[in-house]
Amino acid sequence: MELRQLKYFVGVAEELHFGHAAQKLFVSQPALSQQVKLLENELGIELFVGIKRTQLHKVELTEAGRALLTDAKRILQLTDNAIRNARQAGARQQVVTLGVFKLILPERIMGMLELFSTHCPTVEIKIVELPNTAQVQEWVANDRVDLGMTVLPLVYEGLLTTPYAETDFSILMNRDHPLATNTSVRLEQLRHEKWIDHGPEAGLFFGQIEAVCRQANVNRESNIVQVVPSFDLLKSMVRLGKGLAFIPASLDLHQEPNLLSMPIINTDSTPFKQIVIQHVLIHKSERSSPLVQAMASLVRAKTV
Repeated sequence: MELRQLKYFVGVAEELHFGHAAQKLFVSQPALSQQVKLLENELGIELFVGIKRTQLHKVELTEAGRALLTDAKRILQLTDNAIRNARQAGARQQVVTLGVFKLILPERIMGMLELFSTHCPTVEIKIVELPNTAQVQEWVANDRVDLGMTVLPLVYEGLLTTPYAETDFSILMNRDHPLATNTSVRLEQLRHEKWIDHGPEAGLFFGQIEAVCRQANVNRESNIVQVVPSFDLLKSMVRLGKGLAFIPASLDLHQEPNLLSMPIINTDSTPFKQIVIQHVLIHKSERSSPLVQAMASLVRAKTV
């Protein structure tokens, strides 16, 4: 029996819905169902009423499942307490430097800091902002920072990655744009548009974006009217109607009533998946301190 299986079981038992539990646990529904089934097979019992799951699409705990739920919650809580106590005991006012790519979304950085402060409250985190993803990797590889928040692919050897988020690209546009009433856009529809971008030095996947645009007969690079160093300026330029922009679909626009994030689809109406942004926390594979390894394992446990 694995702690992960208990965690998944508790998630389903609390939500009484495999799909909702999978979203809450950041795991695919098939993987969640498989782990619950493996747990049932190991125990030799049904934890959820089988006929209701298969025929009525309902999730209901069996008597054995209700009995396990109480103990499983207690086991997971004791495990969390043991991990927290051990990490706190080993982190006496230590300092860890965290290199971050300057275009990493602020909410991702704050989420990482909140995770660290919750489990390692005595550790001081010093943030170093770096201009591009390759430099984050370089600084970690050369021991200039302990940890790094960057995106794949890696360009330096000797680094270990811990994935913590994944997102697609979408198109940022002003709500007054003629395409703003659409539910999605195809790249072919953007052939005559002007563009705002972070440029080839800092921009995420600049070359890959150019390649897929060329395949769609979109001459984007020659129509970039402004290169900007931050998401705030990018949003301001688009808000003023100066052009469109490729952005991570996860960019928070709740405070931007005049902007929208438009999903991209392929010509066959399937979601645009040619470029996916995979965010990772990185550290040295050798000579990393136990504290750095423990902090990476926190992120790994959060995303399992």
